[in-house]
Amino acid sequence: MFYFFSKTITYLLTPAGWLVVALIGALLVKTARLRRQLIGLALGVFWLLGNSFLVNELALWWEYPIKPDMHVPGDSVRRVAIVLTGGIINGEREAPGTPLNRTHLARFLLGREADRIGQALYLYKTGAVQKVLISGGLGSWPFHPISLNDEGHLAGELLIIAGVRPEDIILEGKSRNTHENARFSAPILRKHFDKSHYEYVLITSAWHMKRAVACFQKQGVQTIPFPSNFLGNRRLFGPSEWLLPDEEAFFESYYLIREFVGYVTYKAVGYV
Repeated sequence: MFYFFSKTITYLLTPAGWLVVALIGALLVKTARLRRQLIGLALGVFWLLGNSFLVNELALWWEYPIKPDMHVPGDSVRRVAIVLTGGIINGEREAPGTPLNRTHLARFLLGREADRIGQALYLYKTGAVQKVLISGGLGSWPFHPISLNDEGHLAGELLIIAGVRPEDIILEGKSRNTHENARFSAPILRKHFDKSHYEYVLITSAWHMKRAVACFQKQGVQTIPFPSNFLGNRRLFGPSEWLLPDEEAFFESYYLIREFVGYVTYKAVGYV
């Protein structure tokens, strides 16, 4: 029931959900005055949450700040990068080729969150991390289409093509959400990467990092946040940033508000 709530019902708590409710209400009500009010509400929601300046300020406030370059660890300590999946690979189109076959690497189609795996590759190539744990696989939710591609495996294939040794990649493919990322990754970390010899570098989108860090802390795993895929950018003060609603800003506000709802929900059920 919690999964159904967190992935389906929370849609009504997002900007798109508010617009849908207001517009459907405008179609159904009989009085002209109430209809005008609901249409005005829909326009107000679109303008407010499509305001580039306000949404950018919201993102800068919520997101983890960008981190400086991470130095190569000393001989006594090594690092493992924990990469959370979720949009790294495009799951809406089936990737051609033969997946999960080390003699013929799969072709992959990158998704909007591909910067997560890009940052892991950067840290590995610069020697800042020595192992990469990819957490997440095929998700399955009520009323949501099943991904056509196993994101965790294909993200691993991408790292191999880029030069990461297969033996340095560990896959955790059971988790379907952030809570399960932490819950299923924690035993792997304790078994294979004892904290007395390893530091844990957590990689996910900047807007998702607060919930991810809290989930791992709940499982007794202290991490070094290394955020990626930022929504917040440098401040601009042009008239278009203030006056005209922007579809990209509205899209970004969806992610931010959904993440607020997700964090509060996780707090309520004891996941963080």
